[in-house]
Amino acid sequence: MEEIIYFEINNWFAGENYPPCEPFIDWIQHNQFNNDEWCKANKLVVVAGPIDMSMNWCVAAPRSWVEANCPCLLSDDEFTYKTQQTQYNKDTDKMEWKTIEHHKKYSKFLLKPNKYGDVYGRHDDWAIPDYCEEEFGVHWNNSWWGDDEDDDEEEEE
Repeated sequence: MEEIIYFEINNWFAGENYPPCEPFIDWIQHNQFNNDEWCKANKLVVVAGPIDMSMNWCVAAPRSWVEANCPCLLSDDEFTYKTQQTQYNKDTDKMEWKTIEHHKKYSKFLLKPNKYGDVYGRHDDWAIPDYCEEEFGVHWNNSWWGDDEDDDEEEEE
């Protein structure tokens, strides 16, 4: 069986939570990993769900798919992104913007199996199902909102 690559992205901040490059920008913009048919066609196993006010995706994909679609994840190349924060300046008695430059490796988005071979996301320890054809597609995780139970069905009286 081909090697499976696991990665986790979140749509909160480019650079910090997903690689700030294509195709990730397009995937995030179009919520591509929420598209069950696209994930099945691409033979991806995806765990998706909200975390606070963002969407998070843990993805299992064949190495050949990652090499063809997002090879940067397999490198130790580094990228730079900037964030801004306010800080109080005692001399001027004003709040001022401060730009902070961050350096990160693309490989930091990868997830690794634990000693038992299980793979968990960094946020809320979402378990990624075993990579097999029956699991292709999107699996929704609503644990952040305390909605683990399937209470959408009407209770019978």
